[in-house]
Amino acid sequence: MSGDHELEIDKELQIEIMKEIEKLEGATDLEGTAVISKTGLRIASADTASTTADLFSASPATLISLGTNISESLNQGELRDIVVRGIEGFTIITVTHDSDFMLITNCRKGYSLGYYFSKINKAFNELQKLLTGAKLKEATYT
Repeated sequence: MSGDHELEIDKELQIEIMKEIEKLEGATDLEGTAVISKTGLRIASADTASTTADLFSASPATLISLGTNISESLNQGELRDIVVRGIEGFTIITVTHDSDFMLITNCRKGYSLGYYFSKINKAFNELQKLLTGAKLKEATYT
């Protein structure tokens, strides 16, 4: 995927995506959850996502690109997740090679990462079904 893109998404579909994000956060201690395109466009995010929109969207897209290159060059197979560990907690980015979208979320409890991965992957699978209605198209500039 190269070049500039814009998103074409129905408002009702965006609301359904938001509901799935809220469901994930409501069932866990995860926070700041968002669905982002691999090109860095924010699709939907939870109310707990307080980071600035541009940084929140562009940085994970860059990490996914870098992570994919590393995973492929080291023969590790398809990139599935990236975990960023900070002093205050973890950021988890989940992606699949056959999707234009990724899920990003944050947690503070490192001892529950296995539990979180299970919940995140289940939610991402549900979101993938919804995201089939979202289309990335080439950006047009006037």
